[in-house]
Amino acid sequence: MNPGTITNREDFLKRIANQLGRDIDLTPPKRVYKHRPQDDVLKDASEEELLETFRMVATRIHTDVIECESAHLDETLRLLIEQYGGQAIIAEHDERIKSWAPKTSASFDWWDATRPDESRALAVKADIGITIADAAFAESATIVQYAKPGKSRTISLLPHDHIAIIPKSVLVPRMTQTAKQLSALDKDGDLASPKGVNFISGPSNSADIEMNLIVGVHGPVRVAYVLVHDL
Repeated sequence: MNPGTITNREDFLKRIANQLGRDIDLTPPKRVYKHRPQDDVLKDASEEELLETFRMVATRIHTDVIECESAHLDETLRLLIEQYGGQAIIAEHDERIKSWAPKTSASFDWWDATRPDESRALAVKADIGITIADAAFAESATIVQYAKPGKSRTISLLPHDHIAIIPKSVLVPRMTQTAKQLSALDKDGDLASPKGVNFISGPSNSADIEMNLIVGVHGPVRVAYVLVHDL
């Protein structure tokens, strides 16, 4: 047992309570807050206002933002990859990428959950990693990646550049909405509940050295958000 670790606390307390002839409820009390400002941020914003906020904040965190219809993603991805000078591309295994960009994605390597070591080796050598966001926050221009088979954090971390495809349908005001969704999945015991959740806000930024801002200190040097109007 590690120092300071409490073990078997619930069983011990229940045993004492039973001996005293008392009932004990170890369920933590539900907290009811009078003020919940997290629910009010961008609460009444229109779809266009959310998009505009997302664009503005993404620019501040040194992230390229491109928008297109799903029917035009093929050409948009091709041009962006050419702009970044990408040759070796690895993408997460998501059928929407193949469906929306059949020509451009034909040359991609795909993350294989059954061969993680081989897929990781491809990611190390890749110029660009391509993912699809499971959610995106307008308030902070943060994208959310769920840890599921075929959706590895490695794809957005190891390659030189990262392109995140963001369906407009997953854009929400802030983290509050996604937290509620995850909480609901957890309570329901849904098998689709992710094993982990990653929050990514553009490339890394550091000003630790003489207050000079350096972008892309660790992780990808460049990050691009491709907003796809999929509705």
